[in-house]
Amino acid sequence: MRLRQVALAAHDLDGITDAFARAFGLKVAFNDPHIIHYGLKNAVLPAGTGFLEVVQPVKDDASAGRFLARRGGDAGYMVILQCADMAAERARAVALGVRVVDDLDNATYRAAHFHPADFGGVLVSFDQQKTAADFLEPYGDWMPAGDAWRACRTDEIADLASVTIAAADPDALARRWAELIGRPLDAADARRLPLDHGEVRFVAGASTSLAGVGLKARDPAAVLARAREAGLPVDGEAATIGGVRFAVTGA
Repeated sequence: MRLRQVALAAHDLDGITDAFARAFGLKVAFNDPHIIHYGLKNAVLPAGTGFLEVVQPVKDDASAGRFLARRGGDAGYMVILQCADMAAERARAVALGVRVVDDLDNATYRAAHFHPADFGGVLVSFDQQKTAADFLEPYGDWMPAGDAWRACRTDEIADLASVTIAAADPDALARRWAELIGRPLDAADARRLPLDHGEVRFVAGASTSLAGVGLKARDPAAVLARAREAGLPVDGEAATIGGVRFAVTGA
């Protein structure tokens, strides 16, 4: 399993992508026309070897619109994990009681989206890029980012390193994610779930949410300085964008 993409849901897609550009130097690589199927428009931005996505509801019946209403504003929305054999990973999760809410299977790509309630309140997807011989290839093909994303890469952000999930019972949720993803928790830290690339961390919170994202930067101080200049909230080593705390550390 590899942490490959994290999505935020927002009322103003352009405002969030502008914040990503000003603070992190990221560029929009792709706007997926097919995402209208979900009542959304989106933007996907390369962030090192991973991707950040922003989705905005454009139809009244969009599930992301209901999500934003429940959250009371912009928030972390989805975690996408790339795997070598999606069918096997999907089968294991389903056998453990997880419901599949959307399936995609074509010549180059396969993905399964799971009911958020079955991951404790977070929308999770297992994705397989069939054209990638090695799912851990740093800059391997990635259908959600389109065909030209490599030309939109920038140098400031080196990697998408982690996601942080807040929950009322983080220890129980960590154990559940480890079971569903089929990977053991860190023996030294029961709230850390290492992946083949990247990791998932769990912290205490009033309710389950995708609360944080970890980014590796070539010059973290410069990134945070730009975030302050852009008028973004900056706390220690993190800038908050779209309701999510982006922690920036050295590459």
